[in-house]
Amino acid sequence: MQWEDKSASVGDYQIHYKQAGSGAQAVVLLHGIPTNSFLWHGVIPHLSQTYTVIAPDLLGYGSSDRAPQDELALPNQAEHVVKLLDALGIQQAHFVGHDLGGGIVQILSVKHPERVLSMVAADAVCFANWPLPKVSAMLWPTAPEFEPSTTLIGQMIRGGVYNPEVVTPAVLEAFTAPFASPSGPEELTRAASALDHHQTEDIVPDLPNVSVPVTLLWGQHDPYTTPFWGQKLQESIPNATLKILPDCSHYSMLDNPELVSRELLEHLNTQR
Repeated sequence: MQWEDKSASVGDYQIHYKQAGSGAQAVVLLHGIPTNSFLWHGVIPHLSQTYTVIAPDLLGYGSSDRAPQDELALPNQAEHVVKLLDALGIQQAHFVGHDLGGGIVQILSVKHPERVLSMVAADAVCFANWPLPKVSAMLWPTAPEFEPSTTLIGQMIRGGVYNPEVVTPAVLEAFTAPFASPSGPEELTRAASALDHHQTEDIVPDLPNVSVPVTLLWGQHDPYTTPFWGQKLQESIPNATLKILPDCSHYSMLDNPELVSRELLEHLNTQR
């Protein structure tokens, strides 16, 4: 088995997470919307040879509990992640975040620097570059293609990869199944409604104070959070390294999990 599927009580909620490896240092992998911890399925086996890897389903996503809208805002998601690590007895970790997860790792680095060994943001929400149009369209669906649905999730995934063959039926199933129940459209809308660019914009003045090692990974062809935003983030965080991943789009860890894993290990191994 490449990982164990587990859950932990975090306040009033059950958080599902994948765990692999037994290294002395922990790496926490955070996904975005509309995905879940399966996003990292091609990365976990590489990292877990050296590190203890924790990949949670954020509250409201995947197999984790659903919750009121306010709980799904990024600052609160950051607090849920901290509480999950408390429950697991992990005091410090390296944090890797994609999309919304990239916003969460920025918040963690600003609000909980004592918990952060290093930070990687991949194709991240930042500044005011979000919510993405396909996400905000769900909030007032004036046309059928904007309706919150598993069809829309599939469109988002397909539109965010450079290599279409990586979106296999199994990959689509992993991302659509959690929202395929009768309550799925409402749950997806609730997750989208929780998102506001001020959640990252408000911490921009604090980004120059981030002192941990930072690597920024951006897909060369990302149409959702374009590489321009990686450059902006690099300019705002002292000594941050920006790497553009060739032949990758928004979901670089689907396009080329081996490349993403190599870049993550290069970042992590220099911190040991």
